[in-house]
Amino acid sequence: MKKLFSILFAVIFIVFGVITIVSGAHKLQTKDLYDASTTAQIVGIEREWTGTDEDGFDQYNYHVYVTYEVNGVQYEQKEYPGYSSSMQNGDEIEIRYQSADPEQIAEKNITGNAIIFIAVGAVLIVVGILSGVKAIIRP
Repeated sequence: MKKLFSILFAVIFIVFGVITIVSGAHKLQTKDLYDASTTAQIVGIEREWTGTDEDGFDQYNYHVYVTYEVNGVQYEQKEYPGYSSSMQNGDEIEIRYQSADPEQIAEKNITGNAIIFIAVGAVLIVVGILSGVKAIIRP
């Protein structure tokens, strides 16, 4: 039973690793669509409780809303795809947007974030493979 659990653990790590790498690759592939930048103002940060972890600590998702202007058109309450604990209402942040569709926004450092996703995914896959091999070899 322990061997089965170890193999299942390894497969889960590999699957999450692949998903993370694919997500990072997608970010890299679409980064050129976000060909312009502007300054946006944070107008709202919502905290959504998602449950508790195995240690009993509360877990949250954060939604950041920004307002910005492109070519004289005001875009209000658009959800920004990133969050940092240092963000506060009223802060100004640089965002990237698609000049063909300014409502589509992305974080400033798309490439750096994509590379982090790919690196984390690679680590998850390596850990999964090593755990799987160890589980199979172990008597």
